[in-house]
Amino acid sequence: MRAALALVMLAGFFVLGAGIVTALGVLAAVLFDRGQTEGGWWLVALAVLVGAPMLYAVAVALWARPRAEGVPLTRATHPELWRHVDELAAIAGTRSPDELRLVDKANAGVWERRGTRYMELGLPWLAGMTIGELRSVLAHELGHYGGGHTRVSALTSRAQTALGLVSRTDTAFVGVLYAWAKLYALAAASESRKHERFADEVSVAAAGREASVRSLLRGGPLGVAWEDYKRWYVSLAVLAGRTPPLLEGFRAYLDHPRRVHQLREIEPLLAAQEPSSVFNSHPPIRERVATIARQYPWTGGVAEAMDERSSWPLLGGTPPEEVAALVGVQGPPITWEELAPLAGPVLVRRHADLLRHAGRVSRVGETVADVLRALEGAQLHKLTGAPVDASLTRDEVHEAAVDAVTELFGCMVADMLVSTDRATLELNWGGLFVLRMPDGAAFYPEDLVAPAVRDPDQVPDVRFRLQALGIDGL
Repeated sequence: MRAALALVMLAGFFVLGAGIVTALGVLAAVLFDRGQTEGGWWLVALAVLVGAPMLYAVAVALWARPRAEGVPLTRATHPELWRHVDELAAIAGTRSPDELRLVDKANAGVWERRGTRYMELGLPWLAGMTIGELRSVLAHELGHYGGGHTRVSALTSRAQTALGLVSRTDTAFVGVLYAWAKLYALAAASESRKHERFADEVSVAAAGREASVRSLLRGGPLGVAWEDYKRWYVSLAVLAGRTPPLLEGFRAYLDHPRRVHQLREIEPLLAAQEPSSVFNSHPPIRERVATIARQYPWTGGVAEAMDERSSWPLLGGTPPEEVAALVGVQGPPITWEELAPLAGPVLVRRHADLLRHAGRVSRVGETVADVLRALEGAQLHKLTGAPVDASLTRDEVHEAAVDAVTELFGCMVADMLVSTDRATLELNWGGLFVLRMPDGAAFYPEDLVAPAVRDPDQVPDVRFRLQALGIDGL
């Protein structure tokens, strides 16, 4: 019933738009016939004012489709990956996609354009998930096109996806389309949740309970990790115009004990988040995990064990230069060890300059001594300013400020030592760089300054340690 109601609303938008414009046109014709030309022209103008944006929005809604992006993964070059996809499509009760594409985002999706079915696979998920987790993700996406839905409910779900896409385009300024699309999404929410539950059932059937739960919990943290990896490590390659082994680097990043701990810490936080848009019909991750655990209790049998092999080898047929192009990297090969001293000084200088700029704007000052005085006076938030996201709690704002200033202050210290030849940079997968002193001693700039950023009482100790490293003027 909800699906039918949503589709009636879908059709009703077209009918309403046509009806309003037609009625205004008829009334204008009547006024013209009576000789009331001024009133007739006003109605014509109103018809254009109402009809033009609505018809434009309708045209965009009808033609809007995602566009194929990324690197094609063909059957010839990636037979093992295609074997999994074909098997998952059969389990979901639908046909396999016509094309697989590797994309630079922590996501996966299936969509159609003019009869061609595309499946997008996110590079960070292929590089960071196990085969069991990846099978779970892909089975869920194929489940949206699988059995278990009536034709009406399937059309409802696809219409919501299309409207969500359109509402993110520049047509949203019209207001008409966005308001209608939001109302439609609310009406279709119940049916959309049924789709998601069915897709999760397909996921469990294809990969098992444990893999489905792990893929749900790991997806968000992998996305955060990928963005951090690009910001700090891939940017080194972009600066140098050289190409390190990017996939191997991401695996080294994920396997570092500090990163493992960090990702585990943010798992429950991301799992509790509500969908950011009314067009996202997924329940919170925590709710989906609880539903799977309730419907499919773990018995510990061998048949339920997930495939722990890394899905990374499934990308073996992809040329490294194509992977590099996805993230804007180009140039001759280089090792990560060679890349750090080559591009590292430029990167730490850029981030140090961000903190210096913040110090100038806030009138705190732009030297290490100035930053330490501000931290000692509990003026951390003067360096970061007011939060952009008003929905954040006070604790969330404070933690974000601590993280940002720790990163930038660490870069400022590193920049001072490297630029005066007192230290060299070595790569550190747990925190970007290690500073190597002339006597061979090593220290981590973020770990050094972090106590002072978090606790003003720790500033004297941090100041003493910085002086011992040779930083003057403190």
